[in-house]
Amino acid sequence: MKIDNSILKHYLRNVMFITGTAYAGKSTMVAMLAEKYGLVRCGENYHSRVADEIIVPERQPNLCYFKTMNGWQEFLNRTPEEYEKWIQGCSQEAAEFEIAELIYISQNKKVIADTNIPLDILHEIAGYHQVAVMLSPQEMSVEKFFDRDDPDKIFIREQIMQSKFPQKTMENFKACLAKVNSKENYDQYARSGFFTLVRTDAVKDTKDEVLRILSNHFGLGQCAPSIYISSERLYIRPFEEKDFLQFQTLLDLCPGWQLQKNNVRPFFEWHLSNYNRMDIEHGHVCFGIFLKESDALIGTISLNEHDDLHVPEMGYGILEDYRGKGYAKEASKAVLTWAKSYFDIKKSGRNCRSK
Repeated sequence: MKIDNSILKHYLRNVMFITGTAYAGKSTMVAMLAEKYGLVRCGENYHSRVADEIIVPERQPNLCYFKTMNGWQEFLNRTPEEYEKWIQGCSQEAAEFEIAELIYISQNKKVIADTNIPLDILHEIAGYHQVAVMLSPQEMSVEKFFDRDDPDKIFIREQIMQSKFPQKTMENFKACLAKVNSKENYDQYARSGFFTLVRTDAVKDTKDEVLRILSNHFGLGQCAPSIYISSERLYIRPFEEKDFLQFQTLLDLCPGWQLQKNNVRPFFEWHLSNYNRMDIEHGHVCFGIFLKESDALIGTISLNEHDDLHVPEMGYGILEDYRGKGYAKEASKAVLTWAKSYFDIKKSGRNCRSK
C-alpha cells in the first residue's frame, strides 16, 4: 500500500520541520521554539523509540548498522564515501518512521521536529511555512563537531582515543563529516527553495534574533506569517515605503517600467496596493530581491496574469551589476516554492526563450 502525499500533507498540517547541516543551530531552535510556544518537541532521532523495536536488516540495513557492525573501530574507519552513503540511507529509511510518528503525535498538538527527512519528500508533504533550512559552513560543521558535551559526541571521541592510531582515526572521521557536509550537499539545501538561514558566526550569540525570524516564518504567536522569502544569499519580500528610493533604480529593467519614469510615485503605490489583494490570476504581485549581506535591492520578481494565456506567470529582472551570479535562479526557485504553498498551486510549467 502507498499513501498519497496529499493525504500525508493533510495529516502533517500541525508539524513544523527544521532541517539542514550540522552546527547550524537546529537543535537549539527546536528546543527554544518548543519552550516559548508550548510545542511538542521532537529532537534529533525522535523516531528511534519505535523504530528500534521494528527495524530488521532485510528492510532497513542502514538503520540496523549498529546491530550488524563488527565494532566501533569499523564504524570510525569507514571511507568518507561509505559514511555518506550510510547517512543518506538512514535518512531514507527513517523517513517512514518519522512521518508515522509525527502523524501519531500531532493531530491535536503543534509539533516542532529536528528532521532528516529528505528534501524531495518534504516538498511533497509540507508547505513553505512548515519548513526551515538551517545551514553552517563546512569548516564550522566539521571543526565544531566535538565542541558540544552531548553524550553521543563524547562517546565517539572516547572510541577514537581508544583506537590503535587515534590521530589517523580522528582525521578519517573528520573526513567523513566533511563528506556529509560537502559543498554539493550544502548546495542541495541552499537551493531547495525552502526558507533558509545561514549561520556564519560561531561566536556571536544570535539565538534571540533567529528565534524571532523562525517564529515569524512558522506563523507562531499572535500573527500569521508575513511574506518574507529567505534563500541562501537573498531575501525576497513585498516592497515597503522605505524602499522608494531604491525602487527607482529598477526602472530600466524592462520597457514597461521605463515608461513609468515620469510616473514613478503612482507606479510604486500601485505595487503597494496590489498586496491587499494578492491576486496572481487576475492581477499583479511584485516583490523586491535583496542581498542578505548588504540589504541592497538588486532586482524584482513578479507573479501576474499572462496577457494571452490568462494564467499566472512569473517574471524577474536583475540589475546589470548583479547578473551572472545565479541570483535570478536562486530567487525564482525560492519564490516558486513559496507560491506553490501560499496559492495552493497544483502544477506549474515553464517555457524557454527562443534563441
